[in-house]
Amino acid sequence: MTAENFTRFPEGFEVPIEGCVVRCPRCGRNGILERPQEASPFCLHEQEWTLLCDGMRVEPTDCCELPNA
Repeated sequence: MTAENFTRFPEGFEVPIEGCVVRCPRCGRNGILERPQEASPFCLHEQEWTLLCDGMRVEPTDCCELPNA
């Protein structure tokens, strides 16, 4: 299992595969803006991923929901 903490990166930093780091409008910490089709948008501050034999499992561990974004 590996944890990625996006709050440590400066605003505007481009994280490969994830996207550009932005300041969260809800809490003010840095994170990656996510806009999933099936759910409300959220700002991802930290996630854990695990490499499995049939793929990779990624779970957000710290995020702020952004219902008005």
